[in-house]
Amino acid sequence: MGDTKGRIALVSTYAHLSRNSMERMLKAAFPEYELDNFSVDEIVRRHWFWIPQNLWYVAKECGLELLRGQTRPRHAFFRTTHTFGRLRAAMQQLIRPDRHLFSFQMQSLYNTGVTGVPYFVYTDHTHLSNLNYPDFDRRELRSQEWIDLERSIYDCATVVFTRSTDVRADLIKYYDIPAEKTECVYAGSNVDVMNAGEPNNDGYSNKRIVFVGVDWLRKGGAELIEAFRTVLRSHPDAHLTIVGSETPVDIPNCTVLGKVSVTELSRYYAEASIFCLPTKREPFGIAFVEAMMHRLPIVGTRVGAVPDMVEDGVNGFLVEPGQSDTLARALCTLLDSPERCRQFGQRSYEKAVECYTWAGTGQRIRTRILKELGAAGQQRRSA
Repeated sequence: MGDTKGRIALVSTYAHLSRNSMERMLKAAFPEYELDNFSVDEIVRRHWFWIPQNLWYVAKECGLELLRGQTRPRHAFFRTTHTFGRLRAAMQQLIRPDRHLFSFQMQSLYNTGVTGVPYFVYTDHTHLSNLNYPDFDRRELRSQEWIDLERSIYDCATVVFTRSTDVRADLIKYYDIPAEKTECVYAGSNVDVMNAGEPNNDGYSNKRIVFVGVDWLRKGGAELIEAFRTVLRSHPDAHLTIVGSETPVDIPNCTVLGKVSVTELSRYYAEASIFCLPTKREPFGIAFVEAMMHRLPIVGTRVGAVPDMVEDGVNGFLVEPGQSDTLARALCTLLDSPERCRQFGQRSYEKAVECYTWAGTGQRIRTRILKELGAAGQQRRSA
């Protein structure tokens, strides 16, 4: 194909842990093409003169959220309709039909589609997916104008790839996107856990439970502590390790580690017998994948992508969010049976290898994109 249209435009809409993983995935899936990276953060910095006018939109569209402490100033700055429109216009100058075979956008915060360049979006969330969470306050919904802009992303996309089946369903249900324009391709882990090895947990009998999450309240940390108090009554030798969050906890047999290195994190997974993350809102949850790769049984909640990863009674247990009593019963059931933990853990690993690797996700994406590009080429030749 030569130097023209031999490149892929990769658009990252914000800095996040999966960004580097997804770039590596795309390079491995399309080794015959080069990537041109476009970062929304960098584009805004280059167009610094957008900032004064955008501050007015921040006040107008996000002022109440800022006053209530529901959002951070930087977050609000990037979520205005003004920023959305400015970035849309800027991308028309950066992504070119004569240079790029297609564009691939991480997340669905902006419409960066360009006429003449097939546009693929890969996301773990939609704004209206929040309606599925039992604790979501509808007053937190963005304006209809903003939601209409978000819908334009999916309308313009050639295909919208999702990490989970629930988000794919939301695109169809809330945004009227045709089912054939969506595909769930899952995701992988941000750390290399394919060779995690066998657990170091005394045959799942050491009664160590691990929690991994930074956002303590959203991840269900408070409910886990209440549940663990109940667990200690029947299993006084149980131990809870909290990784990521630095929230102080006043309870016996509990260690709060805060943030740890990748190597340390793998060790804490390996030393645990159970992974528990009773999250209340979860677009995806990479920690679940990491725990599955470490052959752990999972206790999670029926929200977001979690039911894709955890089959109740197969590789773990699912409970309703916010219910510490049922959470405690699920944990005790596993603590009562190291053999069940082992069986669930093996099924977790098998499911992770089948669905949740970046190599697998990349191959699914490549197959669909090449199919779409082939169909588009055929249409041009027939015109």
